[in-house]
Amino acid sequence: MVGYTISTKGATSSNLAEFSQQVNQTLNDGRGWAQLGVSFQEVSSGGSFNLILSEAALVPSFSSACDTEWSCRVGKSVIINDNRWGGASAAWNAAGGSLRDYRHMVVNHEVGHWLGHGHLGCTGAGQPAPVMQQQSISLEGCTFNPWPLASELWSTQLGVR
Repeated sequence: MVGYTISTKGATSSNLAEFSQQVNQTLNDGRGWAQLGVSFQEVSSGGSFNLILSEAALVPSFSSACDTEWSCRVGKSVIINDNRWGGASAAWNAAGGSLRDYRHMVVNHEVGHWLGHGHLGCTGAGQPAPVMQQQSISLEGCTFNPWPLASELWSTQLGVR
């Protein structure tokens, strides 16, 4: 079992209970990181990572590598930008992706960084995008995909290859 905490930073407009529920559904979905043979559980403290729903203006306070536009991961902190959670991104919306699938993707992508993954690019026009592709910015010819591909099912953090 991998424990994680949930919190907010700043003034967020999203419903925290819904955020918590959807994060848990995503992390334990059989199409996602649960395929690594682990389960994820929200804990009140002492989790392996901290999932933070942050006011967009405060995302850069976590690291100079983070900005107000996107979500990011810094150490044990997996930061979800409240603006993106509430409305996805222009590239995602232009490709016809649903808000729920965007939420699956952004949680899987940022937790993927915590698991040890870096960014990937599109593997070919019309192919499903790797979840570690920056789909919020551009699909690069791939189709949107909220779930890790078979080739992405590993973790240096959990020692799973």
